[in-house]
Amino acid sequence: MRYLLFALSLYSAIGFGQQTAQNLFSHYQTALYQIRIIELGSGNKSSIGSGFQINDSGVLVTNYHVVSEYIYFPEKYRIEYLAADGSVGDLSVINIDVVNDLALVQVQTDKISTDFFALSESLPEQGSSIYSLGNPHDLGMIVVPGTFNGIKKNSFYQRIHFTGSINPGMSGGPVVNPDGQVVGVNVATAGNQIGFLVPLTKVYTLLENSELTPLSTKQYKQTIATQLMENQRHLFERLESGVWKSSHLGGAIVPTLDEEFLACWGDSNSADQEALYLSVEKRCRLDEEIFLHGGLRTGGVEIEFEWLESERLGTHRFYEFFSDSIAGAGAGNQASKNDVNNYQCKQDIVTNQHQVKTKSTFCLRAYKEFPHLYDVLYIGATLNHDSQGLISHFTLAGVSQDSAMRFTKQFMGAIAWQ
Repeated sequence: MRYLLFALSLYSAIGFGQQTAQNLFSHYQTALYQIRIIELGSGNKSSIGSGFQINDSGVLVTNYHVVSEYIYFPEKYRIEYLAADGSVGDLSVINIDVVNDLALVQVQTDKISTDFFALSESLPEQGSSIYSLGNPHDLGMIVVPGTFNGIKKNSFYQRIHFTGSINPGMSGGPVVNPDGQVVGVNVATAGNQIGFLVPLTKVYTLLENSELTPLSTKQYKQTIATQLMENQRHLFERLESGVWKSSHLGGAIVPTLDEEFLACWGDSNSADQEALYLSVEKRCRLDEEIFLHGGLRTGGVEIEFEWLESERLGTHRFYEFFSDSIAGAGAGNQASKNDVNNYQCKQDIVTNQHQVKTKSTFCLRAYKEFPHLYDVLYIGATLNHDSQGLISHFTLAGVSQDSAMRFTKQFMGAIAWQ
């Protein structure tokens, strides 16, 4: 009997979910659009995404990354929509939020659909059923049922964790509750039914800060620059004011930031009795980045430490091994020569307040489009011992020079010996 009741309950839930999905599709398909980036030279699609109408004036919400190639290269691309009735037309950009991966675009036609999605006043309870709508792989609009799992843990750029499939082409589509009210926007997937959504609050904020008139192409990168500068200021205020805890790593004491959005891992070869040296590693990073265009990402933070020691190599061989371990450090984010200049580096020998003597290399590379933003690469190697030492390394992507210098000073000053 218990099994029968469970089976009936499960069958009822599945039936309700199917009916809800059908209702959502039939009622809202005219408010869903495919958004296309058209390469001007060939006249063909370069990429596609999804968008949804939110008022009777033809304003659509989508992801910034869906329209990013046009934003960055308006001389090479244009954007258009494909409506449910098969009609095609141009879109204009009203506003963008590059940090939260959102954009507002507007349909350029006199025949604007009167159907649009309402925005929910609140997020669902954790475990609630929600529905993702979009256009996967250019196959047409579909509805994907899933589960609301709350705001992702370790998240600085806040995302909702959605159990359900978000496939290529669904980016920018709405995720709705059973009443058809939007609770989030499709943005990314980690595979295996793990999806991520931009929270509803970010949509409200973008709408509140928009005049609902098209931006000029000159305003695109000006808007991005302003948003990136404000974001890095907020991020580094949190990092600098956060609790810097001390943790033991081999014979050193290294700083660990007590921030919920930094994920940390560790590793060592201590179990390998045949190893010529001991290596103990600790790595912390911000797992999220800001997408600017296909060849450029920014906003990341990586911090790494490696303790090395060996009594078997001898002083000379250990020094060579120690030096070789430093050589592999590189940038933490994706960027091309069209986006950033070459690194400019400065080397120095620094002794901090704990009498730790470090050979440090500090490098900056400037963003070509955003003159007040830099990527930072730091490598430090302690010089206090002949057969043991600490390699410290961090990368920062898209920060001001002032933020970089303050962070470096705080970072280097926290290293000590046990």
